[in-house]
Amino acid sequence: MALKTKNKKKQQCSGNTQVEKSKSWLDLPNQLVNTKEGQPNLHKNISFGGIIKSWRTISKHCNSHSNLPWLQLSNHATNTHKYSTQTSFSYMPLGCWCRHYLFRKLPRYPWKHYVGCSNAILIAEVEPLHMYHLWNPRHREMFRLPLWDPKVPVKLAVLSSPPEDPNCTVMVLTGISQPAFAFYKLKRSNTNSSWITPEPRWTMQDCTLTEPLVRQKHQAMEFANAIGVRGKFYALSVQGSLVVIEDLDSVPKVTEISATRLVPSVSSNHFREYLLESEGEVLLVFLISRKSSMHSVDGIEIYQLNLARLSWLKLGTLGERAVFVGSNCSVSVLASEVGCRRNCIYFRHSVTHEWCVYDMESSNILQGWNEANPTSAIWFQQIQG
Repeated sequence: MALKTKNKKKQQCSGNTQVEKSKSWLDLPNQLVNTKEGQPNLHKNISFGGIIKSWRTISKHCNSHSNLPWLQLSNHATNTHKYSTQTSFSYMPLGCWCRHYLFRKLPRYPWKHYVGCSNAILIAEVEPLHMYHLWNPRHREMFRLPLWDPKVPVKLAVLSSPPEDPNCTVMVLTGISQPAFAFYKLKRSNTNSSWITPEPRWTMQDCTLTEPLVRQKHQAMEFANAIGVRGKFYALSVQGSLVVIEDLDSVPKVTEISATRLVPSVSSNHFREYLLESEGEVLLVFLISRKSSMHSVDGIEIYQLNLARLSWLKLGTLGERAVFVGSNCSVSVLASEVGCRRNCIYFRHSVTHEWCVYDMESSNILQGWNEANPTSAIWFQQIQG
């Protein structure tokens, strides 16, 4: 009887471990996650978030060159996800990196509220202190950021460059116009490679820019999506306008604004957008829903940003690459390195939780697979080539 009870407890523990793993913020296929563990360089390409937008007034002919109606964030849209991970917690002094030791089991897990993943660094909140930390999952290190004002919302946080860059800056999008941005510049110690806290607080900035090409005049820009590439921030407004933010004389400023507004080229009721980096280029993926339900995916479009002209080019092929987009993150990979199908976009169905494949060559959505099915790994390998 004692042996049966022990085995039963062991099975329950194993089941709980699987449940916890399924709640991880990293919403990517297990086959890909397992592959990426052996290829640390792939972690730097993961981008956080997926913004759901809906039309306030449905347009029959939606295109990026017309005077389009307003867009709004869906009531179900969020790019902050409360998931638990198996990470230990200990108190640390302000403004330093702290390493967690694997042999030390501490009682509680702080990482339940993720607000960003950028340049292989996670940004998370420790509730209920309104404290945000940078977390390096590879080296199990974290850096405590200054205290955040609880009256200011947080939509997304990104890094301008890898944390090894001495000019690395953290930017937070609030989703409102006053303040629209918050910045915090990291600084290295002169004596060692650790980070120090040069300023005790965030630098807040309002946005006085107005949206171009919208019916409502003098509408202030509000930003809900961004990415950091090569030391610059590229922020996408709710209405589809793009701005570039650079550090000029130690002050972050908007230096460029796109002349066009990017939305799906086909009529839609809802769409989910993902900003991600691929081989040094900025990509924007649209999962398009023409039906009333935002959970259906009827089409996919992908665009590449011309960094020099600040214009978007619709891509007809990904070549040897593949793109994975989950509910809370996205990543571009070289298909041959992870054993998946080239020139495809993998996405998770938000209701059935099955992974589907959009073949860019045929413009068809292929049959999906459920990771709970033991044969899913076999199906994943069969679609190589």
